[in-house]
Amino acid sequence: MKKIKKNVLLLFLFMGAIVANAQQVSVSGTVTDPSGILPGVSVLVKGTTNGTETNFDGVYKINASKGDVLVFRYLGYKTIEKIIGSSNVINVSLKEDSSVLDEVVVVAYGTTTKAAFTGSADVVGAKDLALRNVTSPIAAIEGKATGVQIVSSSVNRVLPQESLLEELVR
Repeated sequence: MKKIKKNVLLLFLFMGAIVANAQQVSVSGTVTDPSGILPGVSVLVKGTTNGTETNFDGVYKINASKGDVLVFRYLGYKTIEKIIGSSNVINVSLKEDSSVLDEVVVVAYGTTTKAAFTGSADVVGAKDLALRNVTSPIAAIEGKATGVQIVSSSVNRVLPQESLLEELVR
């Protein structure tokens, strides 16, 4: 009976040590680079979905267990992993990694508009309309834009040249 009590007591002590070791701790710190603080750095507990980002002052705060690994990632910098030990403060300094920037793709760089880049929109300008000798701006658009169909009404108006320009501007 004494042996069973001793084993049960050891079991409870062992379980208490495991529970104490697995408790979550609040870890915080500052992430910097050689030029200063880094806001927006991703801080993740490796192997989990638990994560956060640094604020505008480069400071982060995350709950994790001792022995967990924190992963610090930022575009253009090398990824750093730190193991949570006895200290609740982990400050990190990231170093630039120019090889990461090889993966960035710039699309439509320059002054190209979206319509010109994709070819998905027709543009009818005042120049196009002024070259046509028609009585109304609606008739001037006919045949200029893909997919536009002009249906005439039973009332036709003849506008003076000044009214035609005013109607075009509207």
